Amino acid sequence: MDFVEIDILCGEDLRDILTAELCQLGYDSFLDTSHGFKAYQPVKSHNPDMISQLLERYTLSASFKSRKLLDKNWNEVWEKSFEPVEIDGQCRIRASFHPQKHSFPYEIIIDPKMSFGTGHHESTRQVVRFQLSLDHRGKSVLDVGCGTGLLSILAEKKKAEQILGLDNDPHAVINTVENIVLNCCKKIKVKEGTVRDLPSNSTFDLIYANINRNVLLEEIDLYHKHLNNLGLLILSGFYIYDSPDVVKKSKANAFKIKDQTKENQWACLLLEKN
Repeated sequence: MDFVEIDILCGEDLRDILTAELCQLGYDSFLDTSHGFKAYQPVKSHNPDMISQLLERYTLSASFKSRKLLDKNWNEVWEKSFEPVEIDGQCRIRASFHPQKHSFPYEIIIDPKMSFGTGHHESTRQVVRFQLSLDHRGKSVLDVGCGTGLLSILAEKKKAEQILGLDNDPHAVINTVENIVLNCCKKIKVKEGTVRDLPSNSTFDLIYANINRNVLLEEIDLYHKHLNNLGLLILSGFYIYDSPDVVKKSKANAFKIKDQTKENQWACLLLEKN
């Protein structure tokens, strides 16, 4: 599949806002640059008029240019820009071409290709921090919108017993499987689809959903359905100004707010099923 790369020229004050807006338009891979950021989407989904309208809503100083990016060139793009991510001295996320660093309890190899989830984004880092604080031993985990498989892989490294990764993007499913192999994981299963495709009797002790505001609001009742009593749910991928909507919907679906964090303009919630 061929992808379009759009190169957004904007100030740092607009970077997070525009990234959040582009998530709503289906862009799910981003790279920060010195002059703004780059975003990626399949060619068939690209709509330059929508990008222009989005930029006009915020500022006349922002602009963009686009180019077709062949799928086979994606690794080269990442190798030029993907640096290891180190989180709280506990977890290090690196590509296979980076050297090992044995001082971290959890080191994860991610070759991302066209999938979201390398630890560079604030939403992913916040989910990882919650994961690091939670007991996973012997538990069952559902990773909704698994992307690269990063969160699933960390769950296995934290001794979770059964892990299922879901993604509706076939490229993400393939990428997750590749990263599972790179990390020698044995307890992760990956399926193409969404939480709506799960059997009604499937339940889990932990669910992660690092997606976007709209999907979270649409699916939160399903997360409750598939979570065991007193199970924990981590939600991220939404902007801080969307937190009141997500909190309200969570409480309406019998979730208790245990903790919430923010990094830059991104929010993350830790919920417990009542």
